[in-house]
Amino acid sequence: MTFLQIDLPAMTLAILAGLTAALVGNLLILRRQALMGDALSHMVLPGIVGGYVISGHPKSWAIVGGALLAGLLGAGLISLIQRLGRLDAATAMGVVLTTMFAAGVLLIEVINISGIHLDIEHALYGSLESVIWLYPVGWKDIFNPAGWADLPREIPFIAGTFFTLATAFFITAKEIRLVTFDPSFSATLGIPFWLTELLINCAVAIAVVAAFDAVGSILVISMLICPTATARLITNRFNLQIGVSLFIAAFSALLGYVFAVWGAPYLGSPGAVNAAGGIACVAGTILVSTSILHVLLQKRA
Repeated sequence: MTFLQIDLPAMTLAILAGLTAALVGNLLILRRQALMGDALSHMVLPGIVGGYVISGHPKSWAIVGGALLAGLLGAGLISLIQRLGRLDAATAMGVVLTTMFAAGVLLIEVINISGIHLDIEHALYGSLESVIWLYPVGWKDIFNPAGWADLPREIPFIAGTFFTLATAFFITAKEIRLVTFDPSFSATLGIPFWLTELLINCAVAIAVVAAFDAVGSILVISMLICPTATARLITNRFNLQIGVSLFIAAFSALLGYVFAVWGAPYLGSPGAVNAAGGIACVAGTILVSTSILHVLLQKRA
């Protein structure tokens, strides 16, 4: 069945990417650092290219490691520019993200690797459509462990990333709330501010790297911010916000993929449109709609 081999793995990857990004997106929204997610989603590109140069293969773990190193390097550069240049965070992020993303684009062109599925379009929009699982021919094959070894590498990687981050989130939930809502008090308890910043940046960088194949380095920002911002409009309770943001992320991924693949032709498109773009549009539409409803309810109150 074509659905099981092409659409099911793509939708699974999209949902997992949305969940992973939304989880760490809560930290960015609550700390008013949404631009950091945008910056990190751009800064990983040179690391991805460098990982390919080292490994010679577009699906190697060297690419994951290179992207993570690039993200952490970029986060370090932002902090360094802030301290030495005495600039605000937004300015430092703007400088670093544009420089590193431009470096990645130039590397792609200079090294001439566009023919092996690591081109500018892939970097910008992701490659959900290329995630194929050839094993299942019927629904019962999905539950056969023998076929799980043939799953596209992206799915177990991002699933492992999500559950690792979720576990870390659960274990450190008390400290996260303290650092997020009262950083001054947390410092008096001996929790270093620089360490929490580094750990949060690491978590965001890992999520961005994990979601890169699904939505690319630009559209990942919508998955980081939109579900969490929407949840923030719905509730101001920390735990509930996380749950709502995860639900919205999964729903946006599913509905966005369905719209891109099956809905677009009914609206005049000659065929399916980019799935990551569809997901981002749905997430943005939900955020805008919720914002309008929020304003209307406030006026009536």
